[in-house]
Amino acid sequence: MTSRQPSAHLTRRDAARARAEASAHRAACRRQLTRRTPRVGGRERDRPLVGGSLVLIASLLALAWVAADQPGLPGHFANDEGTIISVSRGTFTEADSSFQLIAAVYRWMGLAELPTLAALVGVASYLLVLTVAISHTRTTTAEWVDWAIIISCVALAAVYHGAYTKDLLTVGAALALIAHRGRGLSAELVPVAAMLLYAQGFRTYWFLVAGLYLALRLALRARRDWTATLAIVLVLYAGLSVVFPLVVGVDLDHYRMTVNEHRTAESVNTLIEQFFPGAGPVSGFVNSVLTFASFIIPIPLMLRGGAIYLVVALVLLVIWGSLIAAIRSARLRTPRGSSVLTAFQNRLFAAILAFLIVQSIFEPDYGSFLRHLTPMLIVAVCLLLSLRPGAVSSAQRRPTSAVSRAAQRRAGTTDAAATRTSAATRAQENGPAAASTPAAESAW
Repeated sequence: MTSRQPSAHLTRRDAARARAEASAHRAACRRQLTRRTPRVGGRERDRPLVGGSLVLIASLLALAWVAADQPGLPGHFANDEGTIISVSRGTFTEADSSFQLIAAVYRWMGLAELPTLAALVGVASYLLVLTVAISHTRTTTAEWVDWAIIISCVALAAVYHGAYTKDLLTVGAALALIAHRGRGLSAELVPVAAMLLYAQGFRTYWFLVAGLYLALRLALRARRDWTATLAIVLVLYAGLSVVFPLVVGVDLDHYRMTVNEHRTAESVNTLIEQFFPGAGPVSGFVNSVLTFASFIIPIPLMLRGGAIYLVVALVLLVIWGSLIAAIRSARLRTPRGSSVLTAFQNRLFAAILAFLIVQSIFEPDYGSFLRHLTPMLIVAVCLLLSLRPGAVSSAQRRPTSAVSRAAQRRAGTTDAAATRTSAATRAQENGPAAASTPAAESAW
């Protein structure tokens, strides 16, 4: 009875945390064993090789499909492309400023009359930023589902970026979010500056994305569980449902209803309709929150979108489910009272939430939502990979980080080379501050 008494006081959360920590420890031991005995643990070592090869093949197939003018793709996917071509040729002068500006960008690039090359440039730029997101993470920690998600992103890029598109420069905002993994002032300001610049030139609702991003960035700095995170999102919706009528003079879902006023579900099969018809702040709040939920669990898209959108809806379920599971696992591995997400992960998570909130207010249909979401999926992939146990940024391996070197030595104390290194030598190399500074802070 006495020996079993301590375990009786373990809560379900403590037991789950213990299992997660044990799993992470076993993964670390397997990686150390693989480094010392290359023939052992081959499956883990081969996973990035096979996964990376599949991504490369998918990328080449995507570029070939785009070069062949996207055969088999329904014509309504090219609506924006037709508008941009008309604006570039001067046959449509009443287009809004965003179409005028992106047409000017294509003319400046010399691609206004080269649709195939413009499509290849669009897909290639997406693949380049996606590669940046992957390259800074130790790919041996990536799961098979992660590689499947990356390949799905390549396919979506071929569909939505393989033509003239206003989202050509959205990948710039994604790049600004994933490129800087530090904690300095520039790491905080560069993403906001990119969002504001994109909002000024192309989509004004990105001003709201930037504002919500800053609010979430501050609110999520403390250790938050899912209940607190959901409460923060609901509070933001409640605030917006009050601010919009007072400042803008319209309900929260007014812009979506205005666009859909002359559209029907027959003409646009992925139309986002009000879940509960009505007007006022309460109606705007409820419908926007439910639209946000339908982005995470895309049941309406499954039921109304057709075969292509059904597949995409399943992909979204896998992406959001994997991300939620990875954050939960990180929370269980985190010591009580410590921050779950690093500064870098916090920025990515805040950007994804801010983007989804704004999309739930403005997007008129799920097809447009998917088009605009595709660049932000790079941010989701980067966050997912960084949350895997043992994931290491290349920035952690730079020789200037004394704390990183100390953390690596502590993690590999069983290595024969490490055991031959005396404590005095380590102190001389890293300094006395290395032992007292948390290693997790230097990683990001």
